[in-house]
Amino acid sequence: MNRLNKPALKRILRDWKIYCGTLMYFGIVNTGYATSFFTPTILTQLGYKAQAAQVRSIPIFIVAALVCALTAWCTDRLRHRFAFCIAGIALATAGYAILLNQDSVPVGVRYAAILLIVSGGYMCQPVTIAWVNNCMAGHYKRSVSSAIMIGFGNAGGIVASNIFITSQAPQYPVGYGESLGLVWMCALACTVLLWALWRENGKRERGERDWRLETEERDNLGDDHPHFRFTY
Repeated sequence: MNRLNKPALKRILRDWKIYCGTLMYFGIVNTGYATSFFTPTILTQLGYKAQAAQVRSIPIFIVAALVCALTAWCTDRLRHRFAFCIAGIALATAGYAILLNQDSVPVGVRYAAILLIVSGGYMCQPVTIAWVNNCMAGHYKRSVSSAIMIGFGNAGGIVASNIFITSQAPQYPVGYGESLGLVWMCALACTVLLWALWRENGKRERGERDWRLETEERDNLGDDHPHFRFTY
């Protein structure tokens, strides 16, 4: 899709994949914002304050950055996205499960839970963007889809800033519970996208989309072209 005209714009705005991707991003981006609210609390419980607490947060993000880089290399090497999204969500789920039951675990385990959550978020979040962009053909469509996905998806940060209620510290049952629910929403959206792309590829293999080649816009169909195949 290298020509942005009225028919092309309609196809872009009606593409359900963009909105499914927005739900994916919304669900996982909350985790990135949420950690800034509860990490200081857990570090304080470990006995660290001020600068010492800030220093102790560095290893968490170093490990998460390494996980992110390794994931980027592996997902590109294997040309696969879904499993890496689910793996990141599984890590975050384990971390939130620990924090929801934090009264029964040592503070050190809670610190490990932060590591799981941040690593899982850093693993999944960039892959969702790459995956949806891989499913878009043409620079116009990629530009619009990225703007919608990231623009509206970042509203997850608004949620994160309102669910960690000060009066509930340090347990934060609402914050951890809703954050867990959002990463599961991301997992559900990823699963729906996987199934729909697999189904659509099958239809194209069987020639069920060849009728599009008879339309006036056949040279500007982008990923709607029958010969285009989706990755997952």
